[in-house]
Amino acid sequence: MFTRTKSLPKVLTFGQAKYYIFSAVFVGLAVFVPWLTHQFHLAGPKFLPMHFFVLIAGFLLGWRVGLVTAVAGSLISYSLTHLPPMIILPQVIIEVAVYGFTIGILREKNINIWLALPLAMIFGRLARFAMAGSFGFIAISWPGIALQLILIPLVIFICSKILKNSQKASGS
Repeated sequence: MFTRTKSLPKVLTFGQAKYYIFSAVFVGLAVFVPWLTHQFHLAGPKFLPMHFFVLIAGFLLGWRVGLVTAVAGSLISYSLTHLPPMIILPQVIIEVAVYGFTIGILREKNINIWLALPLAMIFGRLARFAMAGSFGFIAISWPGIALQLILIPLVIFICSKILKNSQKASGS
């Protein structure tokens, strides 16, 4: 059930209007949800709420939407809320950009979520390590990492079912 990527929507390209709509939605979620969870002191390095939307966008809709969600989400979030803090902003941008790009590319190669997700997470963290010179940020992030590994496949499965049913209904 979780292993087939054939039931996912088509990968979006820069020339499609849907690309811009879905990118805007995922960027908005990548900005709003972290801000909202910060209001309850639940976000940040512990729960990694922005990462969820980048990984989901990249896997559902391809590397372009994943990459745009990562970079634009990080920059807009910082511009509006000053989160993530400037001192780690470049590290976060690189980390989530690698997530969005990697999971999107793996999805386009028909790699299932169970392999694509951990690989994207590993590559993103390695990219951040290359900038930070330390894996200290991972020790704090275990709750978010565990939630990503549990919830993202479930969200992908639900979203792909919804999108598949809407495509059938519209005849596309």
